[in-house]
Amino acid sequence: MAGMKVLISVDAEGLQGITFGTQVLPNLDLYQEGRDAMTDSINAVAEGAFRGGATSVTIVDSHDGNRNIPAGKIMREARLISGWPKELSMVEGARDSDLLFMVGYHSRAGSTHGVLDHTYSTNVHRLWINGQEMGEIGLSAAVAGKLGVRSAMVAGDTAAVIEARAILPDCEFVTLKDGLSRYSANSLSGKEALELLKSSAERAVERHGTQFIVKEPVKVKIEFQNSGMADNCMLLPGTSRKDAYTVETEGPDIIDAYRLFRVMVSLSSFYHGEY
Repeated sequence: MAGMKVLISVDAEGLQGITFGTQVLPNLDLYQEGRDAMTDSINAVAEGAFRGGATSVTIVDSHDGNRNIPAGKIMREARLISGWPKELSMVEGARDSDLLFMVGYHSRAGSTHGVLDHTYSTNVHRLWINGQEMGEIGLSAAVAGKLGVRSAMVAGDTAAVIEARAILPDCEFVTLKDGLSRYSANSLSGKEALELLKSSAERAVERHGTQFIVKEPVKVKIEFQNSGMADNCMLLPGTSRKDAYTVETEGPDIIDAYRLFRVMVSLSSFYHGEY
């Protein structure tokens, strides 16, 4: 729809050609490949969004430390939100947007054939929101939805698109690669992926999109990779222990629940002697 303000939340693991951690983690040997894929992809999406009638496009760098995309490399008409921490994390900028595009998103932890699958942190084994298992797609869509923003585009690997289809009935879906395992994929070429992203973004602006809403109050349950991670989360007031690996808390709405989730992820990341 013409006149829409678009927020592009860009991650890395779901992008074309990305299959291994060295491509997406700073200071590793193939990291520039991931940065280039992110930058090229959001420029294609931004161009398509403007072509579809968007009045503004804001990009939020949502991968790792959120400092992957150089401002000098994005198209002139777009704006870039980068750096950490940010109140709304992967959807910072949603308060001033109408539509959310999720680009380069991956599937939640434990997804079969999900390329580099995880949920916000590799410390998280499983996450449930109000009893529904969820990953970053659902979290971003829900936080945006609370603010009245509709999710209109999701681009990632096949597993991510399947996950998104389950909760976003009115949305443009873009499959950039078909996961063969956690570390391998059958991917589109860079040129084909960028052309597809551009045309899909143009169509997405014309969609109504899906305002994804979760019931309030919001229960957050996290199963961590080891019991020590759960131990440390018990420092957070209002947290209860469900079993050795699992903790639970509750927020009045999804924005506070998202904050609590991120605090627990931070608490789980303490140094534990590599054991």
